[in-house]
Amino acid sequence: MNDRETALWWVKARSGGPQHAPAGTATPAGMRRLIAPDAQSVWFLPAIPSQAGPDVLAEYGQPAATFTDPAGTLRVFAACLRCCWPDPGVDPWPGQPADLARIDRVLELLHPGRDRISRQRLLTAGLRRLETARWVLQAPGSVRLGPRVATWGALELSTIRELWRLIPPDDER
Repeated sequence: MNDRETALWWVKARSGGPQHAPAGTATPAGMRRLIAPDAQSVWFLPAIPSQAGPDVLAEYGQPAATFTDPAGTLRVFAACLRCCWPDPGVDPWPGQPADLARIDRVLELLHPGRDRISRQRLLTAGLRRLETARWVLQAPGSVRLGPRVATWGALELSTIRELWRLIPPDDER
């Protein structure tokens, strides 16, 4: 891969987040290569050091590890984590696909008192925001964790594993 092609991949990643490509595509310099669950494609993510501060992340167009919670998006993400990452003892990427109805049941446990229509709007909007940032990937009727979860370092994973244990599974109803 020449410098021009590498620069083009970086522009794409800076403007649109993790980039999806066919499996045979060469890895651009300075990027991480993640094999997609179907093994037919890959995701390219900037390989930014875990100790990079907000200025470096802003320079590379990468959001910080945390994000705001517009309209309960974090609860939607928590429900996706609980359903798509069945074993917190292993890495979350690529996880497993989860049925939308199952994610909705966990969301109902995380956000009690919300009626079905309101919860469905929350789920739809939250999944849209999470997919745009590549935290999740949607397929008809199901969701799986996105390539951005592979960027978590050991410290973040340790914290997220502890939080995972606090999220109620859908079979406790």
